[in-house]
Amino acid sequence: MQGLRGTVRPRPPYPTGSGLWGRPTAVNNVETLAAVPWVLRHGGAAYAKLGAPAETGTKLVCLSQRFRNPGVYEVELVVPLRYLVDALGGGVEPGYRLRCLQVCGPLGGFLSPDELDLPLLGDALADAGVALGHGSLVAVDDRITAHELLRHVWRFAAAESCGACTPCRVGTRRGLELTGDSAGARTVLSRQDDLLEVMATGSLCAFGRGVPTAVRSLVRVYRDELLAGEP
Repeated sequence: MQGLRGTVRPRPPYPTGSGLWGRPTAVNNVETLAAVPWVLRHGGAAYAKLGAPAETGTKLVCLSQRFRNPGVYEVELVVPLRYLVDALGGGVEPGYRLRCLQVCGPLGGFLSPDELDLPLLGDALADAGVALGHGSLVAVDDRITAHELLRHVWRFAAAESCGACTPCRVGTRRGLELTGDSAGARTVLSRQDDLLEVMATGSLCAFGRGVPTAVRSLVRVYRDELLAGEP
């Protein structure tokens, strides 16, 4: 809108202090604006009764990939992930087994099937090493190998990095290279850990800092498979 290059800028200042044309700017997504008519009609107090005391309201959750009933569902914050996966999503399609659940898209993080009793709450998911974000859930089946999934995450990160800062620009490409490294799995994961620490500390924006969260959660869920055959 201002004719500037579409790239990340250091913060602060934040948009609320200096946004469009240097003026205080409110930034809302479509989901937030869609809730406004209901709040105006029923009142803020009624909306605040939905969800949990610390995280009130509803969330649009997009179920995709191997779900029997894919689609977008509006649910109260605090409902268990298992309700979303089994009751709304209908579980995975016949012939497949749920291997993990990807939360919040490519950089949100991964959970194992035995973690589905976690509530749909930002703090609870953050404690488990994933982000709530925009609320998408992707059912990953057991036919996708750990290495394929890890390479996919790094490929996405390398393709989507805006390149404004070195930790993210170089780090994502180095991470992708590591997925093809011929060294042993333990050695590669150790090198990857060092890389992720640099990205988490030095990246300018949430994208570069979000890659480590996604990769670390994936490694946690798939560690046995990634290290299969290692002494």
